[in-house]
Amino acid sequence: MYTWSGLLYVIIDEQTVRRNKLNIYNLARKLSCLDIDIFQFRFYNIEDNTALSIGIKLSKIFHEKRKVFIINNRVDFAYLCEANGVHLGEDDIPPFFARNLLGKNKLVGRTIHSYSEFSKIKKEPVDYLSLGPLFPTELKPSLRCCPQSEVKKILKNSKKPIFAIGGITTQNLDKVIEMGFKNIALCREIILSENPKKIVKIFKKKLSSLKK
Repeated sequence: MYTWSGLLYVIIDEQTVRRNKLNIYNLARKLSCLDIDIFQFRFYNIEDNTALSIGIKLSKIFHEKRKVFIINNRVDFAYLCEANGVHLGEDDIPPFFARNLLGKNKLVGRTIHSYSEFSKIKKEPVDYLSLGPLFPTELKPSLRCCPQSEVKKILKNSKKPIFAIGGITTQNLDKVIEMGFKNIALCREIILSENPKKIVKIFKKKLSSLKK
């Protein structure tokens, strides 16, 4: 489905959007016109019917621009929103069941934070992994940063594409590339930027060079 190299993945975090008094649909429309490959809708602490309504509208916005749209955590929402797949965490439904429910043509992603987690799930039916946080992040301040020794070990041993995630900015982008990552996931760096187009260009220019 993808070359899985040089991809930029942006997380639309509902809580961050709400706290900063942004309109989530206007934000989605603006970002959908940029050179972003995959979008994820992430939500916590809101009612299911509200999250589902938002998810369905976001799905339409991103699919109109032929973007890949992923739902975080909830396989049922991914199905109901006609999303392209689901992204799972350690405490969510196992990837095997998500794959059975969504089918072989949908994407199943999985977050990992350590080599120990990687060892447990490396044979599960997931299409890609996200590894982090690489740097301190306001979204999940309680999580420890993954040690570089573990990062290198995971990248060396993984047969699946891996997205770097967690506290990544234009200032530490080169460090991320030096670690060996070929794909990057962002949240606040993009959705709170006054000039997301400029940020996207910086990241895509660096990532595109990895395809050569």
